[in-house]
Amino acid sequence: MNVIGFITEYNPFHNGHLYHLERSKELTGADFCVALMSGSFVQRGEPAVFDKYARAAMALRAGVDLVLELPVAFSTASAMEFASFGVALFTALGGVDCLCFGSECGSLDPLARAAGLMERETPEFKELLLEGLKQGMSYPTSRSRALCLLAPSLFDEKKRELLQSPNNLLGIEYIRAGIRQKSPLRFVTFLREGSHYHENGLPDASFLPSAAALRRALKSGDADALAPFIPVSSLDAVRGELPLFADDLSSLLNYRILSGAFCDIADLAPELEKRLQKSAFFPASFTERIRLLKSRSFTYSRISRALLHLALDLRAGDVQAFKQAGYAPYARILGFRRQSAPLLKHLKETSSIPLLTRPAAAKKTLPPLALAMLEQEIRASHIRETIRYEKGGNYKNEYQQGVVIV
Repeated sequence: MNVIGFITEYNPFHNGHLYHLERSKELTGADFCVALMSGSFVQRGEPAVFDKYARAAMALRAGVDLVLELPVAFSTASAMEFASFGVALFTALGGVDCLCFGSECGSLDPLARAAGLMERETPEFKELLLEGLKQGMSYPTSRSRALCLLAPSLFDEKKRELLQSPNNLLGIEYIRAGIRQKSPLRFVTFLREGSHYHENGLPDASFLPSAAALRRALKSGDADALAPFIPVSSLDAVRGELPLFADDLSSLLNYRILSGAFCDIADLAPELEKRLQKSAFFPASFTERIRLLKSRSFTYSRISRALLHLALDLRAGDVQAFKQAGYAPYARILGFRRQSAPLLKHLKETSSIPLLTRPAAAKKTLPPLALAMLEQEIRASHIRETIRYEKGGNYKNEYQQGVVIV
């Protein structure tokens, strides 16, 4: 059985994701595909625009065979930790053969070479990296500069854009994680098609959109504009769903800042903590706070993740414990296709970690640390659901919500 995996957000699922799915199957000849999808919150440090069950249904109706949950401790982490969890989970499942992803360069070789250089971290690399940081560069910029200086021929291949493009960077982190974990996973990449990752405007209907443009249209209230860019089979999954955005977390964040107790919050650097404390008595929206805190040293996404972790009370110590325990102690199933029963049977035979379908039953089967990770995700999901309910949407209780089957 040939099984491929994707690490995704599907925020929301659109025709670009459908292209990724079909192209991956074409290149690998896969029998089945498994998507590891961010749960209630995403890597940019925001709530997922639609809840995880609606997004899982969109993916399943478009042809994904099995959707697993990427829990909040790592769905909202840096690219390195986001990738590390995904590679660890697919490796632990045993029955997944390769990880497929789109990239701006469309070729595995330069990504693999960059991953090897970054993973070795020679004294020369560390010295150049520190030099850039001392000059006030952000970590990503300093790292890119160091690698360009160490391996100019590599970065000339794509006009030094290898480390400036988000899907390239994520692909490099997948490969680095594979090296660190000595994973048997193969990696397959192909040229990403369509709008730029950060493109905010919707393209012509014949062109593939960015998820950012779709979210922007949803935020403006123009939900009908999404129809040409989402697979017809997936549209019903989100009709009537109430989308959430970063600023829907503003009241929660303002209250949390007033409460203090910033110690050990994941990604909340001392400099950000001090600046937050100075503005604690001045309410602001979630995105306004990011703009107020942004500097050369901290990217927008880094600050957004730190603020989200503060709002959710996500502790660095907990995340570190999960990492030391191997990242992925279980795999939670969000949904599957009825015709994919052979895949489920295959994974139950090959997996070294339990496959969960009912959170309530997990208390009897999971060790304490794994249970703590699951309960952290459940709490974060209920926070998201409470905010949606107060905004006028329905409420989905994690202990009552069943697996999505299409």
